[in-house]
Amino acid sequence: MRTTLKENSMQNPIFNNLFEHWSALRNQSDVPNRCEIDPRVFPDALENTFIFERIAEDDFRARLAGLNLCEMMGMEVRGQSAASFMQESQRDHIQRVLSQILARPAVGELTLEGRGLDGTTVEVNMILLPLRSDMGDVNRIIGCISYPQTSFSAPLRFSITDQKLTPLSALGENTEEIAQGFSEKIEPFRAQGVHAVSENENPLPSPKKTGHLKLVQDDE
Repeated sequence: MRTTLKENSMQNPIFNNLFEHWSALRNQSDVPNRCEIDPRVFPDALENTFIFERIAEDDFRARLAGLNLCEMMGMEVRGQSAASFMQESQRDHIQRVLSQILARPAVGELTLEGRGLDGTTVEVNMILLPLRSDMGDVNRIIGCISYPQTSFSAPLRFSITDQKLTPLSALGENTEEIAQGFSEKIEPFRAQGVHAVSENENPLPSPKKTGHLKLVQDDE
């Protein structure tokens, strides 16, 4: 049976460039190193991209985050636990998912429901890709989250409504087909009056003009 990523929830072009770049660095089998990731390859995804690092067995912290995630969370997320992004009942769940992505290792796809302060809900998608540290340990995850297409009241807290983990060994020759699943264009809704809570002093370089783009990064 051929293994593919979910056809509906992952159809977003911002995921496509990141996934293709990560996949090309794998050489069909291995987990790429964190230092190999070149943000210039996926400039359109930078505001939606983040990196989690496993600090302890069940403790994942944000080491880098684009402004769209900061806007959704209503705060600077640098150094924050991945569990803090979730509804309280889901905090153990997300830690288990992240641990499994590193242990297998695997590609993770999540559908999330975000609930705002006013009780309204939005749906977003997330892709999670394992990375190695400079020491060779598989202890980081680069991810990308879609932006809500309807208005919301920050901060959002998420719950997982659907998930799929695909072991890297099952990707095989299906990488091109998987990437095609991200190709449908989705225009993001931009909430009015929402601003990031902080700015990065050292934004990652981009080959095209992105004056509105700044990243929050925690030096490793």
